[in-house]
Amino acid sequence: MVADHTTNTPAGASYGATEDVDSAPLLTRGNRSDVISPIVASPSGEARDRVIEDSPHRLWRESDEGFSPQANLRRKLRVIEGYTPSFTRFITFAQIIVFSLSLIPHLGGTIAPWGFHTTSHSTEVTVFGGSTDNQQVYNIPNMWIGPRVETLIHWGAHHLLAGHVTNSFFEKFAGAKFSPCMRSDKHVEEVRSSIEDIEGSYGCCIDQQNSCGMMSQSSCADVSGTFVRTTNCSTLACHISVRPCCHGQQGYCNIITEDHCDAIHGHFHDDAQLCSHVNCLEAVCGMGGFWGKDEPNQWFRFVTPIFMHVGVLHLIPNLLFQYHIGKEIEATAGFWRMAAIYLISGIGGNIVACLFGGPWSLSTGASSSIYGLIAATCVDLFYSWKLVQHRIQQAIRLLCVVFLVLGIGTLPFIDNFAHVGGFIFGIFVTMVFLPAVEIGTFEAVCKNYLRIFSSIILISLIAAALSVFFTNPDSQFCEWCK
Repeated sequence: MVADHTTNTPAGASYGATEDVDSAPLLTRGNRSDVISPIVASPSGEARDRVIEDSPHRLWRESDEGFSPQANLRRKLRVIEGYTPSFTRFITFAQIIVFSLSLIPHLGGTIAPWGFHTTSHSTEVTVFGGSTDNQQVYNIPNMWIGPRVETLIHWGAHHLLAGHVTNSFFEKFAGAKFSPCMRSDKHVEEVRSSIEDIEGSYGCCIDQQNSCGMMSQSSCADVSGTFVRTTNCSTLACHISVRPCCHGQQGYCNIITEDHCDAIHGHFHDDAQLCSHVNCLEAVCGMGGFWGKDEPNQWFRFVTPIFMHVGVLHLIPNLLFQYHIGKEIEATAGFWRMAAIYLISGIGGNIVACLFGGPWSLSTGASSSIYGLIAATCVDLFYSWKLVQHRIQQAIRLLCVVFLVLGIGTLPFIDNFAHVGGFIFGIFVTMVFLPAVEIGTFEAVCKNYLRIFSSIILISLIAAALSVFFTNPDSQFCEWCK
């Protein structure tokens, strides 16, 4: 907001000391440099000033003429007038592109049915023995108007699921926070072990059409087949018509026909015969798989959720809020400092979300980064408290924003752990990178010590959170925070 403002100042006067700055109605800001041009009188005794509202809580006065010896302010305060928020524009544009591409089927995208509750419909599929049967297919809706759950987990992984691992850029570009894809979890391993125990008693069942498949003896009797105790149907002269099918967010596995597997949007493993012989979790995670390893190792999911949004109703308000607050912070911090605040807050929030979110918690979005920007605004207010007009009102407004976004975090696919984590990391990373207004030597020394202390805390938080996440196989270690 730009407005005109005129004041009269005695000839040759300037605001030079700390108490003078505090008593001045507005501070001053100069041209595109790190120099502040305080209010000084023109030869006629009048100063022509322009008032610039550069952030939600600060006003700066720029004089057309004159110079002040306020060296500390001239060095520390950046100029906001005319600044182009390049990083804010770049990250916003990238998020729009990623979301748009995630809806294109040719690139592995999908569009989920809209709604609030899971629905189902009956469809006719071919089952073991060649006959047909009606099966219930469940549809998980997306109330935010966006991709299906499987797309949020592994956008672009259709190449992998089709049995063709490619180096496509899109295959590894975006995916939600989903801790089973990122580290080994004892609860997931327990499920896999139970499958091996169950299939230990399986054999090959041959029906009257000479179709066969691995199943239990009781299931074979239900279809009037001949049960042969073996670990592999390939040794028998029969056509294998049922194989493992991985489906669902949690990687469920059933030995069924390919037609049945397609109906439930699963991945049919035509190179295996038992569920214990396939890694359904790798199929669910996609994004290039586990890079030749049997254990999950997709650590890059700390970063990719920042670019991915769950739907249109999630994307639009996020980006509007992000751009509004981000351009103000970037104008104060600059491109690279803004990038550090945004990305470290987002990654830190995602680490916290994966650490406390439970074994099958799924969420995505830039909210952790945006909460880091809210924290940056709070730190900026703290740094400039003496210079702020209507400081109490601004503090109350920030608190309202914090509680509003926390409330939004209770909705599906939105993670309050990411919000809280992003806010905490945002506080410390902002104290490290955001240029501070320092009036006087004592305040400058205090803020330098605060910056060093915040750096130590930030590094310690990242190291501790990552250590706990990757070394503790129990995703439910925190019972009280569920």
